[in-house]
Order: sequence, then C-alpha cells, then structure tokens
Amino acid sequence: MTRALVVGAYALLGSILVWSHLARLGGGYCCDEIATVVDYIAPGPHTILAGDYVPNNHELYSLVGWATHEVVGDSAIVLRLCAAIPFLLAVGIVTAWLHVRLGALSGILFLFLSTASPLLLDITRQARGYGLAFLAMSVLVIAAIEADRSKRTSALVAVFVAGVVGSWTLPHFAIALVTVATVLLMQTELRARCAVGLVVSTAAIGVWYLPHVDDIAHSSLQSYGHRITTAWAITSPIDQTIVPALTLTDDVLLSPSLASLIFVFGFLVVIAASPLSRNLTTAFVLGAPVVSTVLLFWATQTNVAPRFFSFLLVPLFVLVATGAASILTRAAHRRSLVRTVVVVFVLGAVVVESAPLVLAIPRLPRQAQREVAERIRAEEPTAPVYAHVPYPGDLEYHLGRRVVRVYTREAAATMCKSTRRLAYVDQTWAIPPLTPLCLSRRGTLHYHFRQYARGKAIELWLIPAR
Repeated sequence: MTRALVVGAYALLGSILVWSHLARLGGGYCCDEIATVVDYIAPGPHTILAGDYVPNNHELYSLVGWATHEVVGDSAIVLRLCAAIPFLLAVGIVTAWLHVRLGALSGILFLFLSTASPLLLDITRQARGYGLAFLAMSVLVIAAIEADRSKRTSALVAVFVAGVVGSWTLPHFAIALVTVATVLLMQTELRARCAVGLVVSTAAIGVWYLPHVDDIAHSSLQSYGHRITTAWAITSPIDQTIVPALTLTDDVLLSPSLASLIFVFGFLVVIAASPLSRNLTTAFVLGAPVVSTVLLFWATQTNVAPRFFSFLLVPLFVLVATGAASILTRAAHRRSLVRTVVVVFVLGAVVVESAPLVLAIPRLPRQAQREVAERIRAEEPTAPVYAHVPYPGDLEYHLGRRVVRVYTREAAATMCKSTRRLAYVDQTWAIPPLTPLCLSRRGTLHYHFRQYARGKAIELWLIPAR
C-alpha cells in the first residue's frame, strides 16, 4: 500500500469513527442508562460499592460518573464521553500497535472493524461501562503479547492493572484476566512475576466485590438474554460475539442459524490465516479468553446477550484484521484465491449489514422517550398518559410522572371511555400489538417519532375526550 493510500484510509475511517461516537451525545437517557444514573450515580459511592448489586451496575464506571456528576452536575454529554473516549482511545492504541508490529493493512482493518460494528457503536455511546472495559481489554491483550515478546516487568504490570480495571467494571472480565495470566504462567521467565501479579490483582478484585459476593453469584440467574444451547456451544465463541457485533445493535439477540454458521465459517478461515495464530502463546492470549468466557456462560447456563461479551471483540478483531491482511497481501498467488474470496465476502457482508446502522445511530435517538415527553408537555401537560410500551419506567422518567399501563383490550377500552383529553403512547416492540378503537376518533392528533433501536419508532396520539 502506498503512503497516500494508508494515510487516506486512516483519515477516512478515523473521521467516521470519531463522528459516529461523538455526534449527538446530548439526547435523553435511554434504557439502562436511566438505571445507572438514578440508582447508582446519583446516590453515590456507598450505594455503588455496598448497595444491592445488579449486573447493570458497572461499578468503576458508576464511580467515574458520580465524580463527574459532583463536578459538572447531571450532564448526559459528560457521562457519555466517559464511555466514548475510552473506546476511541482503545481503538487508537490497538490500531497503532498493529501498524507498528504487523503493518498498515492490519491496522486499517482493525480500525475498519471497530468503526463498522453497530453493537460497539450502540453501547459505547451510552452512559455505561462498556467503553472502559474495551479499553482495559485492549491494554491487557497488547501488554500480554508484549510481555511474552520482551519479558519486561512493565508489560506484566500493564496486564494486571488493565485486568483489575476491567474486572472492577464488569465482574466477568476477571475470567479473561485469569485465562491470560494462566497462559503467561507457562513462560518460565515470567512465571514468578506473573504469579505475584495474579495474586495481587485477584485480591484487589476480591476485596472490591466482597460486599456483593452473594449478589454476583445470583446474577447468573438473571432473565435478560437467552441461554447458549449445547447444540451450538462449539460455535458460540464466534456466533455470540463477532457475528452479532458486526450485524446487529444492542437489544437484538442472535439465534444461531445456517446464516450465522456461514459467517462463523468465514471468520474462522480468516482467523486461521493470522500470523498471530502461528505462535502458540500469542494464539492462546488472543483466543483462550474468548473461548473460556463464553463457554463458562454456557456451562453455568447463564443467559447472555452479545453486549456481555463486547470486550472480547478486541482479540477477535485483532485476529480477523491480521488474518485478512495476511490473505490480501498474498492475493496474487493462485493458492490464496479461495481465502481471498472468503475475505472479500466477509468484509463486503459487514459493510452491507452495518452501514445503514452506523449512519443511523449518530443521527437518531436510541429511544425517543424524551421527545415524546416533551411533545406531551408542550401540547397537553396535564393530560393523563396511557402507555403501551415495553418499559414504561423510561417514559415516566422523562415525563416526571406516572403513566397508566395499557396491555390488554380491556384496558384499551377503559382508556377510550375517558372523559378527558388523553395521550396514548405506543411502542410495539417485545410486546403484542394493540390498537385501541379511539385512535380513529375525530380530532385525534398523531405524532411519529423515529429512533434507531427498539422497534425503530414510537407513536403518540393526543385523543379528544369521549
């Protein structure tokens, strides 16, 4: 690749990455962001560290959020920057490392995958801890490979510091830390120092979560997501991680199928060609955390969603980027023709699947509950609000008052008998559809609010009194 082409590719992809993560961060809080802000950031450190634990509490991020809240007040932009900036920093670090160690094309392809992932774009713009965990995994993976290469203590220190940061954010990050440390323990020159680091970091993580030991054990029983079935366990390290990350946003669960199996096969062909997979230690540093984390969730029958594994995309993207680069640089050889076709197919499919979402996410709200609430306050501030939505608490947060749940025909009929003008909010996503008869009443006003997730839209009707 010429210097101009390399610079141009970095500039184009980097611009898209930064724009997509920093544009329109001031929108209303959505979904788990509301729980993070209301239940943890606002109450402060005691609740974060010693209150009832639920998986929504990304503790280290919540502490950072509380600190910024104390300084600048409640700011969605600041809280989301605390997620987006670590992610951008992580992508920059890994891209630069790949550029130096394995060449420009590897760096460009890693940057492409990170930019093209709708799932990462969705969750690392939210006021949650996923950006911080992605940064921690980036440092852990690079430092582990460098520790194997150079045997330097500073690299080992970086491994365990990153592991502690990631684990203080997401408890199951510790699985990846212990797995990578076990791989490094196999190196005679690193064994003693690595053992000390593992003991210290494990103690730091254990003390941090000591008030929540029982809660974390019970969190494996949480109902969100779905279980990895035994029939698909062998493909789950790919079809529950990189496949949904490059084709779906959050809140969309991937059910393995023939289509996902084709993607799994394609990614495995590309990963097998990575020069990093030829060194046993490096291959285990990159692959073992993914396999051990995902299979432990399967073995414990814990419900999963792709975002739970988002930090594991760091080693997977490194393997795919370096494998694709290796294949493409040898594309002139006839023996590489089949693998070249596989790479072109995989990258082309990623562009087709992800481009519409990557363009939509920075331009639309994730969920338009705040916009709906603002319209109600502007049009009918005292009207009773009836909601046919999956999570009415989100609407209540933005509205500042209670809403009446409407999920049955009987409840809809009761609503339509109201002698007052009323507001009816409909978001038919994850709940059965419902069409009250009074929506066609003369004088009814209808507003349509677009969003990029959870059904793609919310409908608001302002209905005259009966």
